[in-house]
Amino acid sequence: MNKQEESNDLGLSKTARTAEGVFSLEKEYARTINALNRTGILTLLPRSDNLGVIGIDGKEYPVPTQKQLQEVFTRNKDLVERKMQQGFTQLQLTPIAIPISQLIERVKTVVLTHAVARKIFRTKQNSTDADIPVHVYTGEPIWIWDRVRQAVDTPNLVYFPQAYTDRNHQGLMKEDVMHETRLCAVPGWSVGLIEPILIMPQQGQGKVIGRRKQLEEYSTPHDYLRTLSTPTYQGETGWTLEDFLTHFINRLETTNQVSHDRYDNNALWLLGSYMPNSGENRLKRLVPVGYWYRARLYLSVHRSGNRLRAWVARSTVRLGT
Repeated sequence: MNKQEESNDLGLSKTARTAEGVFSLEKEYARTINALNRTGILTLLPRSDNLGVIGIDGKEYPVPTQKQLQEVFTRNKDLVERKMQQGFTQLQLTPIAIPISQLIERVKTVVLTHAVARKIFRTKQNSTDADIPVHVYTGEPIWIWDRVRQAVDTPNLVYFPQAYTDRNHQGLMKEDVMHETRLCAVPGWSVGLIEPILIMPQQGQGKVIGRRKQLEEYSTPHDYLRTLSTPTYQGETGWTLEDFLTHFINRLETTNQVSHDRYDNNALWLLGSYMPNSGENRLKRLVPVGYWYRARLYLSVHRSGNRLRAWVARSTVRLGT
C-alpha cells in the first residue's frame, strides 16, 4: 500500500481501510455503474442527457456521480467506518424511483439472455467451485403472485415500515421514499452498503463481526424488524423489491450466477416492503419474498408472523444527507 493509501480517510479520499482490506469507492462505483448499464437499467435521459432512470412519476433521475457518492460517504463518515468494520463493504445503488414493473422486465430479459447463452449457474460459495448450470423456464422465467403484481407501483405497497401492523406502521409511499434524503441520498437513488455474502447464515451460524451478529435464517419478519431497531444495527434497513431485483440482475450479469436460491436455504424476506392490508383477514400483514427456485425467479409474499425454514433476511446501510 502506498503512502497516499495509508493516509486515506473515508471522509477525505476514495479509499478506506475495512476489516477485509481497502475499500475503493472508485472501483466499487465502476463495478456498480457498469452492471447497471449493461443490464439496461440505465438509459440516456432525453432532457438532461445523462444516464439514469425515468421514475414512476415520469421525471428523470440521473444516476449518482462518483463525486456525489464521495460527498455522501464523507457526511456519513462515522457510520460508514463502523459498518465497514461490521462487514458492510460492498456498494449498492438501487434505483428506487424506477417502476418495479419495468425493473421486472429488465430482469426477465437478462435471465433469458443468459439462458440462451448457457451462462446461468447456481450460486457458488467459493470462486473455485465448479459451475453448476441451472435450467430456465423460458416460457415464464419470473413467477409473480397476483397480489404482488397488483400491489407494485401502487399505494398498496408500503416502504420501510417501523412495525408490521395494519395501522401506525409508519411506512412510506414509494414517491415519498424517492425524495426522503435519509433513505435516498441522491433523489430517486438509494446509496448503501451491503455485506458481500452469497448465502446468508443458517440458524445458529451467524458470526459476530464488530460486535454485530449477522442475521440468520429462521426468524419471523417481526423478529428481524425488532432486531434492526436495536442500537447495534443502527442505520440498517431491510431490502425492498427494488433492492432485490437490482442485486439479482447485477450479480447475474457480473458472475453468471443466480442469487438467493431457495435450494441453498437462502430465500429472502424483503423487510423493506410491506402489504398491510390485502383485503382478507387471513392474508393481512404480508411481507414480500424473493428467491430463485429450480427454473425461475419468484416474487411472492408470506405473513409477517411466519417462521420458515430456508427464509433469511438481509439489510442495507442506507446513507442519507
